[in-house]
Amino acid sequence: MHFAIDLAERPNAAEVSSFVILAPSGQFRTDKALRQVEAFLADRFPTLTFYANGDTPPFDGDYNIVPICGVPGKEPDSIRMLDYPPRSLMLAIDAALQGFRPTGLPVN
Repeated sequence: MHFAIDLAERPNAAEVSSFVILAPSGQFRTDKALRQVEAFLADRFPTLTFYANGDTPPFDGDYNIVPICGVPGKEPDSIRMLDYPPRSLMLAIDAALQGFRPTGLPVN
């Protein structure tokens, strides 16, 4: 799992460029499946960064997308808020995830 998120490549950015992808129940939470979803999304959205995570309580349904809107500021203990991503981007990521299933899992 990812324990820290480094956004140093874009220190002055105003818009979200990193997302946490929460995996649903079952085999979607294996380390292999989480790395596959990261690679899948990175291929389709090369300017964005994705961190798949299965450490949340299990849930039914499909993947959940969480934009990383708060990043460390320049001052100690400060947080800089980024602009929430456009709805069209969130819908595009969601649409890509709807058809994705890690290798070895059935597509419903």
